[in-house]
Amino acid sequence: MRRRVAILLALAGTLACGAASAQQSVAEFYKGRQIDLYIGTPPGGGYDQYGRVLGRYISKHIPGNPAIVFRNMPAGGGRQAMNHVYNVAPADGTAFGTTLRNIAFDPLFGEEATRIDAGRLSWIGSLNSEVSVCVAWHAAPFRTIDDLRRGEMLMGSSGPTSSDTIQARLLNRIAGTRMRLVHGYKGSIEVHIAMERGEVQGRCGLGWDSIVSRYQHWIKDNKVAVLAQFALRKHPDIPQVISILDLAQRVEDKQLVDVLLAPLEMGRPYFAPPGVPADRLAALRYAFDATTKDADFLADVKKQKMELSPLNGEDVATLVKRIYATPPKVVDVAKQIAAGG
Repeated sequence: MRRRVAILLALAGTLACGAASAQQSVAEFYKGRQIDLYIGTPPGGGYDQYGRVLGRYISKHIPGNPAIVFRNMPAGGGRQAMNHVYNVAPADGTAFGTTLRNIAFDPLFGEEATRIDAGRLSWIGSLNSEVSVCVAWHAAPFRTIDDLRRGEMLMGSSGPTSSDTIQARLLNRIAGTRMRLVHGYKGSIEVHIAMERGEVQGRCGLGWDSIVSRYQHWIKDNKVAVLAQFALRKHPDIPQVISILDLAQRVEDKQLVDVLLAPLEMGRPYFAPPGVPADRLAALRYAFDATTKDADFLADVKKQKMELSPLNGEDVATLVKRIYATPPKVVDVAKQIAAGG
């Protein structure tokens, strides 16, 4: 019995020393280094805002306290950042990224420009679960879903598989609306400038968190009408705004809503390349979770009126796996919507 206890105590000591050694090796690796944070949108947009506020505080929770360097890569509607992190950036824990949440699911919909296997990405976490909305600029004659059924509305978009596009097409299919998309804008800021200039009349795929943090004056000054909201749940701020869930009556429509809008559950995702050493990935995930509880970080988030409802890396990985397990028949219909059908 004594021998068994001695063995167990020795084993526990070995494991403790091993854990301490592993932690020390992570600290030694990061000390004096920098981590590149790739952001798949131009400076000034919502993803950039979330990325920079995270980057300001996460370093102090990473052993060795590496410097965080921001690198915006908006080309390809955010795909450049995803492709770079997956295929080019070092897989040693010195690079991670964030980009439009839908891009991780491009391969599911046959988008070949995104050269990744989402299941192999090293998911670090997400800063919020998001509710998106469609808005109409005040100069446009659209205020309700019925208005969108009667007349054609020009909607700005940053790309054919962006949230802007997919949500507009989903609403067209389910509710019989007549929105026509104008592509080619480099991120949300350009779409919003186009609305103000009268080039387009509105936009779908705009996160309610972005309105709360950056565009409150639109609501206060009646610059936009909120036409519909998109998520797997209604946002408590806008219970009067019709939800895509209210409009989806058929079983197929409900399945489409699930596969196309489930990415909103990981509204601001962060990912590192495949193959990051397990101890460094664990350190990054821990640092991410610790940052979301950091008092200074939370004060900054509150000051900027940003919404925060974080998911940890394991939860994001599970969500990605679930979406990729969607029945092929439903995915085929979703592909038609993403392709303009």
